[in-house]
Amino acid sequence: MKLKRAALVSCLALLLSWVSNSPTVAVSWQEQMLSSLNTMRADKGLKPVKLCSTLNKSAQDYAREMATQNFYAHEGKDGSTPGERIQIAGYRWQSSNTSAGIAENIAAGQGSVQQVMKDWRNSTGHYKNMTGSKFVHVGFGMAGSAKSTYKKYWVQNFGYGARC
Repeated sequence: MKLKRAALVSCLALLLSWVSNSPTVAVSWQEQMLSSLNTMRADKGLKPVKLCSTLNKSAQDYAREMATQNFYAHEGKDGSTPGERIQIAGYRWQSSNTSAGIAENIAAGQGSVQQVMKDWRNSTGHYKNMTGSKFVHVGFGMAGSAKSTYKKYWVQNFGYGARC
């Protein structure tokens, strides 16, 4: 009995050792996007940006809005601007005591993080936002609707000068 128990414990220890030594991979689309973005920034000698919960909220809410209301524009159907949506979500860049700013990238129709990042990289304005040296915070949104024109909508919100 002791021999069986020792063998079982040894097998369990070996299994746990193997699992803990396995390389980790980005499992969520947000982790994939952040990794891709920060690799792009590192290639230009820039510091990485950090995920910000309020920018994530703003980006996700807007991606969902575009998908469910079937439109694609920086201006919301309610007339809202990226700056207003980001401020309302809690990223207080407009009331910051320091220099502050934001930017927004939107895309529609791409089926994967790899495709949307490639498309943004090949667009001068979007690439400029992704490699803006002042930006320290980022948030991502993605939403889909089978009934919408583009099926999948993507948003990146960038910021500096406010708290996350």
